[in-house]
Amino acid sequence: MAEKIQSVSELTKKIQLVLENRFDTVSVQGEISNYTHHSSGHRYFSLKDENAQISCTMWKTRTVRFQMSNGMKVVISGRITVYPPQGKYQIDVISVTPLGQGDLYLAFEALKKKLEEKGYFAPERKRDIPPIPIKIGVSTSPTGAAFHDIFTTIERRFPLAEIYFRPTLVQGDGSAEDIVEAIHELNTYPLDVLIIGRGGGSIEDLWSYNTEIVADAIYQSRIPIISAVGHEVDFTIADFVADVRAATPTAAAELVSPVTTDYLYDFTGDALNSLVTLTTDKIKDYQDMLDDMSGPNISRRIIEKVKLNGQLIDDYEIRNSLNIKRSISFLAQHLSSLEGHCKSLNPVAPFNKGFALLESEGKIITKYETLGNYIYIDIVRQNEKANVTVNKVIPKNN
Repeated sequence: MAEKIQSVSELTKKIQLVLENRFDTVSVQGEISNYTHHSSGHRYFSLKDENAQISCTMWKTRTVRFQMSNGMKVVISGRITVYPPQGKYQIDVISVTPLGQGDLYLAFEALKKKLEEKGYFAPERKRDIPPIPIKIGVSTSPTGAAFHDIFTTIERRFPLAEIYFRPTLVQGDGSAEDIVEAIHELNTYPLDVLIIGRGGGSIEDLWSYNTEIVADAIYQSRIPIISAVGHEVDFTIADFVADVRAATPTAAAELVSPVTTDYLYDFTGDALNSLVTLTTDKIKDYQDMLDDMSGPNISRRIIEKVKLNGQLIDDYEIRNSLNIKRSISFLAQHLSSLEGHCKSLNPVAPFNKGFALLESEGKIITKYETLGNYIYIDIVRQNEKANVTVNKVIPKNN
């Protein structure tokens, strides 16, 4: 007999009951990766070893007596839980204790100390970014989000800028060498500023920007460099050596594009108001659900629901922020397209390219008429007019 068909929610609920009832408090050792301390106060990260990783959530009510960071080895204690909206299991972390720091983190600190002693980070060698840079060099992956963020931001805010783009490997074998080559190539052009960087990732993903050869290339660059590697919480050796460190690729593009479109601020304000309304409504819905809860395990279920709702709110905030950025980018591209179309319809545009009109007694001579029908014609250009006499007409073979 076939098993009864059930919904995704029903199956997830059964899995949740099995996992949460099967495991008591667990203690796990591993290395922190993809660490995020959310504005809500909650902490999200992965705990990994060489073969596997597991998602972890630590609520803001839990006390941490040290600074957590990527690459740090820790021992955590907590409960196995299920997050239904994403269908994934995770550890609800109760406590975390430092065990040591990963090899990459130790290598990072060693190189940082070495370069600092050599004067690579000295404030007095840092150069100012020109207030209105016209020629901007960009080194990043042509397929990443950083490429899109940088180009759309500069085009929207300062369309007069000229961008010199050098597609670059930003991760994996040979990427550090390619970053160095990109910096050297861009230094051969008369540029005002360079942006080097990529989107976010783990310490392994960003490692090319933590190498000594990249640090040397940045240090030796004759053109001021803005480092835009990862997200706001990510720091690399490139950030310390560069003339300016930008929190994100978008922030780097804003630093080199001085003009801001006012209507975008209005649009963003409306979007943020909608976000606040949506979040408030969601909170009220979940509060009503909590009021309706009953049963012998009401205390435990209320705590679990509050935690789940907190994580859902964080997810809604992240998704809405991404939607706002996509909408802004779409509107900027649409305006740019309309501007180009309007320019193409300008009736005097051909004059700017050196073309001229042929007239006779104020009447335009079309391409279907032979010049042999006229004795005198006027040649009309953008800023001048010449009267000529037709002596001979020579047919032109196509």
